Amino acid sequence: MRKKSILGNYVIHPDVKYTHQIKKLEEGAYAALITFLPETQELYEQESGRDICLASAGYKWLMYLPLDECWCLSAYYTSDAELIGWYFDISKGNFLDEEGIPCTDDIFLDLAISADGQAMTLDADELQDALDNHEILIDDYHHAYKVHDQIMNSKWRDPRFLTKLSEGLLTGFLGSN
Repeated sequence: MRKKSILGNYVIHPDVKYTHQIKKLEEGAYAALITFLPETQELYEQESGRDICLASAGYKWLMYLPLDECWCLSAYYTSDAELIGWYFDISKGNFLDEEGIPCTDDIFLDLAISADGQAMTLDADELQDALDNHEILIDDYHHAYKVHDQIMNSKWRDPRFLTKLSEGLLTGFLGSN
């Protein structure tokens, strides 16, 4: 498992520069907005055989981390505020670290949902490798798939619900301009 902070250690790369804001929400969750600065080098990920730009000058990442769930949701936006998609980091649990920063114990398995609603399970090979290398227990392995299946069979899989949530959170950070 890997501890990940909502502050953006998702982007550990010297050429990626950003600012961030964190908000505590009323319902026992936290949200963060990461905005990439002009000097940021573009960051690409492969998805379905094509390169997708996830970070560039002006791009925004919106994170939503509920403390009572076992996932962290990210929404990715271009500099023109066009939604790229959503990404669930499945975790063993979410918590506040010793400095009060919201974090997650990432458990390797991930779920991406494109702006048009297509779902893709990611990093199942990393989860299997972690089990084979005794980095996680069999219970952790099964937990990851249980959380994955719960997301896939709930409102969290619905792009309309995710859009409404993401837009509401983004408006909370940026205002209604």
